Amino acid sequence: MSTKDRIIQALEKAKGEYISGEKLAGDLAVSRNAVWKAVNDLKKQGYAIDSVKNRGYMLSETSDIISSAGIELCLRDMKVKADVSKILDNLFVYDNIDSTNTQAKREIVFDGFDVPHKTTIVARVQTAGKGHSGRNFDSPNGGIYLSMILTPSELVTKEPVNQAVSGMVIDVVESLYDVKAVKKENNSLYVGNQKFCGMLTEALSDLETGVYSRFIVGIGIRADILEKLKDNVPSKNQVIAALIARFAEL
Repeated sequence: MSTKDRIIQALEKAKGEYISGEKLAGDLAVSRNAVWKAVNDLKKQGYAIDSVKNRGYMLSETSDIISSAGIELCLRDMKVKADVSKILDNLFVYDNIDSTNTQAKREIVFDGFDVPHKTTIVARVQTAGKGHSGRNFDSPNGGIYLSMILTPSELVTKEPVNQAVSGMVIDVVESLYDVKAVKKENNSLYVGNQKFCGMLTEALSDLETGVYSRFIVGIGIRADILEKLKDNVPSKNQVIAALIARFAEL
């Protein structure tokens, strides 16, 4: 984990409270200057960090930027039964990418199908999000976009794959946002008459045997729609961590 990641994790943990530069430097075994440079870089990335002389640094309580450090913090707070360190080794967060499903395919091809199971690709923005039947999936900043690579053995269930995945997403959303969600056509999820989530499951198979070797489960959530329905909303990192936890504990 980089110095910036470690600093944002410390600030996320103490969100709304000041941490001195001296303490950050001591805890992370880096210089005060390294802390200052990392904080300035984080500010440029959009983090709302307040700097006050003799008090230190504070991450605003309204800050809600997706990060691997933030996801890790939430996963550890959840006390996930699965090996969190292994999950984090296979977690990749991008500022901007064409499509998390497309990147998942790249990972599989690049690694010759040896890509670790339950590898997760997360993006803050997708420029070419994928929907059903070749349609585009609108993926503006402020949403939650992720894809997970799974093996068929990890999706052993009495339900079809799409139904099992949508059930998990509904459970997470209803639990964290305290809303009632329903599934409609093409695995789309709605709250009332508003669509807030689209899912796309793709399978990769051996051309000779026709046997499926990998599933890619793509999930796109318009968090802004859900956030309008509740005052005290979870952070995007919390939602992503909860989704990863559900898949990890399959």
